This record gives sequence, structure tokens and C-alpha cells, in this order.
Amino acid sequence: MPILLIWFLSVLNLYQPTKITTPCDFFEIDHMGNVYVVNGAQLSRYNSEGKQVCNFSDSSLGSICSIDVSDPLRILVFYRDFNQIIYLNNKLSNIGSEINLYDFSDNETEFVCNSQKGGFWMYNSIEKQATHITNNGELADQTILLVSFFDDAEVTKIFEHNSYLYLLYKNEGILQLDQNGQFVRKLSIKNLQDFQLIGNHIYYQDKSGIYLYQTLNQPDKLIYPKEDPSKSTIRCNKDRIFIKDKNSISIKTLSF
Repeated sequence: MPILLIWFLSVLNLYQPTKITTPCDFFEIDHMGNVYVVNGAQLSRYNSEGKQVCNFSDSSLGSICSIDVSDPLRILVFYRDFNQIIYLNNKLSNIGSEINLYDFSDNETEFVCNSQKGGFWMYNSIEKQATHITNNGELADQTILLVSFFDDAEVTKIFEHNSYLYLLYKNEGILQLDQNGQFVRKLSIKNLQDFQLIGNHIYYQDKSGIYLYQTLNQPDKLIYPKEDPSKSTIRCNKDRIFIKDKNSISIKTLSF
């Protein structure tokens, strides 16, 4: 009986949520389950068990607008107020100096993401195109004009995965382009708030929860229902789900 009780308690503990208690504007996770928490100008990295590993802050550049942790060895940090990006390594130390995005466009950049070909993609709603800038600071590719796919809906996120560039049109859907910026497909998803790519699968979020996007006219699969629609930031990774509360992030075990 004592052995059975110990086993039961260990299994029960496995499914108890871990919490990262910290102020948080937003967070992202990498493919290893590390959690990157942004609070103003500060970026902190926590491991998958919720233990803080390192942090970074540079208040001279203002607040952090977005981060791209698709390559944990080369993390892109975007400061929209100053129209600049920096790169950090896995210890959250600087790689090189700041990159001024005005060097590539006279317009203010709205969204930035890493490119697996090296360098980064940048987008603004005035030009209606995303532009790929190489590691050498050269313009490599521009996407097709993005004005007609979702009527007047605005792009709210760009992200590259498996050599495809994805653009999120909030409440409308996702546009998928190839690595040269040419059209691949359009996914119409009403009330869409955010999305993730895990392997070859698209997981998207609306007010009711996280869904796995299904092809071949199958209904999309509900992965995790939202208990509170106000909890707008949820991320999945392998067998875990990460949920942002007001001053904490809960890490729960989840079986897909």
C-alpha cells in the first residue's frame, strides 16, 4: 500500500501545474520548452520547469515589442518605438550591435521575424510587402503584394517555419508564402487571435481555446478549452501548455 500511495502521489504531482510568478507583458516558448518572458525592457529566460536561467535588459531602446525564439542560439528582439532589432544568444547576451531598420525602409517597421535562410523578414502596412534582409544587410526577396487576400484585414504577426513565411490576419486567417515570398495557400479562420507551428501542424487560438487545424474538410480539433476567455496568451509545446495570468504563467502537462 505505501508503494502504491507513493506512485499515485508522484503521478498526481506530474499533472500539477508549475507556475512562473513574475510580471509579464507577453511570453514565447522555444522548441525545447524554455519560456521567454517580456516585461517592459526586460527579457528573462526560464527553463521548462519554471526556473529562471538568465535575463537581459536595455532600457535605452525602450520596451520590447516582440521576440522571435525559433532559433534559441540567435534570438531576435524587436524595439518598435526605436525601429531597431538586436540579436541575443542562448545566455541572453548581445550578438553584434543594434540593427536600424530605417536602413532598409523609410517607413516604420511593424513586424519582424527570423529567416531560416539567415537574416530576417520585416513588414509594414504602408508597403504591403514583407522584405527579406540577409545577414550581410542586403535586400534578398520581397513578397507579393498583400492587399487582396483578406480584404481590409491587417497583418498582426509574421513568422517563418520550415522554409515557409506565415502572416496572421487577426479574426480572419493565415496566409502561407514560400521562402521567396510567393503565394502557397490561404487559410480562412474566423475569430482567429493567434497561431503556432509545431512540426507540420498549425495550432490556432480563438476566444474558446486552442485548436489543431485539420485539412481534408475535417473539423478542427479542440486541444485545450479556455476556462477564462480573458486569458489571451496561451502557448503549446510538445506535451505542455503555457497559460498567462495577470502576474504568472502556468505550465501544465497536456496530452495531444
